[in-house]
Amino acid sequence: MKTMYRIGALLGVFLLLAGCSSLLSGFSIGNIADTAIGAAAGNPSDTAKMNQLAQAGTAVQSAAAEITPEQEYYIGRAVAATVLTTYKAWDGPAANAYLNRLARGLALASVLPETYAGYHVLIMDTDDINAFGAPSGFILVSRGLLRCASSEDEVAAILAHEIGHVSLKHGLHAISTARWTDAALQIGKFAAQNSDSQVLRDLTNSFGGVISDIVKTMVTTGYSRDLEKQADLEGVRILHDVGYDPMAMVRMLTAMKARLKPDGKDFAKTHPDPDTRIAYVTVAINAQTPVAVPTAAQARARQVRYQAALSKI
Repeated sequence: MKTMYRIGALLGVFLLLAGCSSLLSGFSIGNIADTAIGAAAGNPSDTAKMNQLAQAGTAVQSAAAEITPEQEYYIGRAVAATVLTTYKAWDGPAANAYLNRLARGLALASVLPETYAGYHVLIMDTDDINAFGAPSGFILVSRGLLRCASSEDEVAAILAHEIGHVSLKHGLHAISTARWTDAALQIGKFAAQNSDSQVLRDLTNSFGGVISDIVKTMVTTGYSRDLEKQADLEGVRILHDVGYDPMAMVRMLTAMKARLKPDGKDFAKTHPDPDTRIAYVTVAINAQTPVAVPTAAQARARQVRYQAALSKI
């Protein structure tokens, strides 16, 4: 697990150095404040140096936006591994296999139907009502949340929401809004004042927190209300396009609301109020064309699959 964490941290450093090493090569001035004053006074030499620092910061932000699918895979894998140090995996091969088949079918209707190594779902052995969608399709779902579902459509609603987070790359927002900005500032500060070795140490420290930033966002602080709404609405669309009942999302939110625990560690801590979510989800569903009602045989097959896989969850 430590190895995966280091991989994620080093990826950030490699991205950064690839984006701005040429800009910083040979760059050395004694005092960034003096340079800023000189630039403001119209000194051509100091203005050029300040422009070079600005370009380096821009390179960092550009690198953040150019994370490749392979790099995103290693970041997501490290995030999932870190979450699993708190929430242990549940040993239920049949249930896990069922969720993986279901998620991969749902993902085909998402804006990101395929990731570097595909979507992967794992059940967490906890009564907490929660789920996490890490970058590149690593989805973790608690036993407590799965117990809120009473049908395959409702399990699909859980997964569709998390696929929404993954496909819209919400996990990576934690990097772009925190570490990338810090790194850009550090480049300007340390490139102007310290040796290359000091620059590397500070940048490594900065990117060493990339994984923890994403984990903190998913587990502790939660995504913004806007991002949660995006995931909900994308989940509703996915359910509709695949052929599951989108109202299953409303039924899941209602069941989750009934099991809320004050001051608990579950979804209530990291998600908007269920009533708010139910309201805008219902509006979105009413705006869709109705989904074809499954035949009796189809409905029976879904329930049989669901019961066989999750009856002992």
